[in-house]
Amino acid sequence: MPDKINNILAPGLIPDRYQEILYWQLTKKPGQVFLLQFAAIPLLVILGLVFLNLAINLRKAPLRLTIGLSEISLLLAGVVLTLVLHELTHGMAMRLFGAKPRYGFLWKQLMFYATTPAFAYPRNGFLGIALAPLFVLNMVVILGIWLLSGTFWVAVLAVCGAINASGAIGDVWMTIIALRYPASAYVVDERDGIRVFCKL
Repeated sequence: MPDKINNILAPGLIPDRYQEILYWQLTKKPGQVFLLQFAAIPLLVILGLVFLNLAINLRKAPLRLTIGLSEISLLLAGVVLTLVLHELTHGMAMRLFGAKPRYGFLWKQLMFYATTPAFAYPRNGFLGIALAPLFVLNMVVILGIWLLSGTFWVAVLAVCGAINASGAIGDVWMTIIALRYPASAYVVDERDGIRVFCKL
């Protein structure tokens, strides 16, 4: 049974009389991995156009766009930084609950991850962790587009925002799965999926 401190459940522990009712592993479902990665491609294009359209409508897009080696380097650096920040944002949200995240990369699935195995989150807390990069980083992108008006950085931010949002497709998928269960449920984040625990 989980240890309790002064009758209060310690962070990360599953309460008494809870049982695992789902272990959803993305690595055991190669069809779903392919579907998510395939769906992310058109989503990337659409979201890129949305961010560029936002920049144009806000009159923040550069009037002339020249692309050379330095611009391509900036763009590639921005994409890599976006992927890293996406997982670090998950990790920062996990730390708010007292967890110590670990980071890695699944080579077969070509996926980065942040995880806290054996640490259980209340369902709504897990939803916040799963969706944190989608909301936090895209708000930073929108603010950056506003502040860096008329520069090449607007285009870089538009691409990074699209990469971040399309890369969150797996997070949204896990959010949908978690929402099938009551708010009283607990969710354990695994590197390749989630475990859901509900009260008996």
